Amino acid sequence: AAAEARAADLAVRNRLARELHDCVGHALSAVTLQAGAARRVLDADPEFVREALAAIEETTRRTVGELDTVLGVLRDGDGPGTAPAPTLAADLDGLLRRTRAGGLTVTAEVAAPLEALPPVLSREAYRIVQEGLSNALRHAGEGAGVAVRVEVRAGHLELTVDNPLPSVPATRSGGGHGLPGIESRARVLGGTAHAGPVRDTWRLHVRLPLRATL
Repeated sequence: AAAEARAADLAVRNRLARELHDCVGHALSAVTLQAGAARRVLDADPEFVREALAAIEETTRRTVGELDTVLGVLRDGDGPGTAPAPTLAADLDGLLRRTRAGGLTVTAEVAAPLEALPPVLSREAYRIVQEGLSNALRHAGEGAGVAVRVEVRAGHLELTVDNPLPSVPATRSGGGHGLPGIESRARVLGGTAHAGPVRDTWRLHVRLPLRATL
């Protein structure tokens, strides 16, 4: 019984750690890029600066709400937080808009009935796409083109994020936690995740069964 309780506690902690990493990590990457892009064109393109500042405000406001939700779970157990978790159906457009404000050229192809996705699947898929865009923000470079595809094939939701390989490989001490987090989310849902170079492109491809449950 003690071992089972410990395992359940660790599962909750791992889930919350993924949520914190994804929401806060993406926000910091996006805000850093948005602020840097705005600073470089401060005098030449005031309209872009206004859009970047608005995106920074929206990003930080949403992240504070998501952080409150996670901290609420930590305080009160596994109960509801103060704000609903973002989903692919409700929040994909805003995520793409805020990422574009950081200087990336993001195209999106959606061939899936997002509103009909199970809530758990829609929530986890949003986090996966968010982390894929976070990686592109950190590694692809300003002005890079990023392609997002969301489609349903053979009873699975398939998520693909493509971005150019950086000309100079990024170096990080200790490695990142984003890709292991994506793999963990996919595995819990009974799906698969693969990431790596495909010719001159870095590709993240995740396949999740539509009947996935937690």
